[in-house]
Amino acid sequence: MAHVFQLPTKILFGIGSINELGREALEFNAKKVLVITDPGVVKAELHKGIIESLNRSRIEVQVFAEVESDPSIATAAKAAELAKEFCADVIVAIGGGSVLDAAKSAALLVTNSGNLKDFAGVNKVKYPGIPVIAVPTTAGTGSEVTIFAVMSDSANNEKFTISSPLIAPRVAVLDPALTLTLPRGITASTGMDALTHAIEAYTSTNAQPATDGLALQAIELISKNLRVAVWRGDNIQARGNMLQASLLAGIAFNNAFLGLSHAIASPLGAHFHIAHGIANAVMLPYVMEYNSVTAADKLAVVARLMDVNDKELNTRSLARQAVTAVEELCNDIGIPNRLRDIGAKEDLLHVVARDALKSVQLKFNTRGANESDILALLKKAF
Repeated sequence: MAHVFQLPTKILFGIGSINELGREALEFNAKKVLVITDPGVVKAELHKGIIESLNRSRIEVQVFAEVESDPSIATAAKAAELAKEFCADVIVAIGGGSVLDAAKSAALLVTNSGNLKDFAGVNKVKYPGIPVIAVPTTAGTGSEVTIFAVMSDSANNEKFTISSPLIAPRVAVLDPALTLTLPRGITASTGMDALTHAIEAYTSTNAQPATDGLALQAIELISKNLRVAVWRGDNIQARGNMLQASLLAGIAFNNAFLGLSHAIASPLGAHFHIAHGIANAVMLPYVMEYNSVTAADKLAVVARLMDVNDKELNTRSLARQAVTAVEELCNDIGIPNRLRDIGAKEDLLHVVARDALKSVQLKFNTRGANESDILALLKKAF
């Protein structure tokens, strides 16, 4: 019954909240700020409001806009070197999960010597990085409030996770207006990533009352808003609710951790370059079905939150209906339900199963899984 709950990040939420960036940076006595982002954000000019806010506070700004999908060790190192050369006091990260994770990694490299992969694992970071202010432009990863950074070792086709409270952003600024132009496909995949975070945190062996409340609120918000956000991207209320859901799910899994779907999604991304949210979206129903043996009570609650009619249904039947509800959501937003349809190769599934065993997230899955269990699940999903 013992629990630990932490949230080291200050959160600003609301339309126009990016106008507070300069004021927030001044709280760290910043004179120079490195803005880390990606080419898509620059092309959409989403970073301009941030630069204007920083300039109004008489803060000098340098921009690093080279973050790619599945950000690499080299990218984080390059951003860190620029931060050192520029003598940046603060890093502002604006973008999706890849940008936020790259910024966290760059910030720690400014103050910790070594190769980024030296910090893979739990609590291997010795010194806090320079302060990071995170500004998400997608509603999915929750990286703006988490103690995790997922990075890629492209030379070895591996993804690895750095886990430390010392890398959590000091401030998160969530402005729903920044998500209005998010493409339909990315809205769908990141939304399903958030749903996976919420469901896996809720069914985690490390769940606690606080994380349950956050995860359940996130599940309900996603169920009611993701379809609208995908098909009516200009709906600011749906966009705001999805951003809120992503935030709540991020806080939940920051403390409860995740499970089998994420353990599998990471090697799927590393070996087949499948977007993380898509990998989770495809695997989530199969993992939920697998976990229904040990988490039927909780999955029944998920079903009710996703508007399943529970009349005359027992708990186990409701748990199965939760799986169906997630499948229907994926279908409605245009996400395939088979690994073969998203680029996976059947002859390499055994490698994915092997690599999934390396994930610390397996420790928190509600039902134990060995390599043969995971391979069977992958074959079923293929």
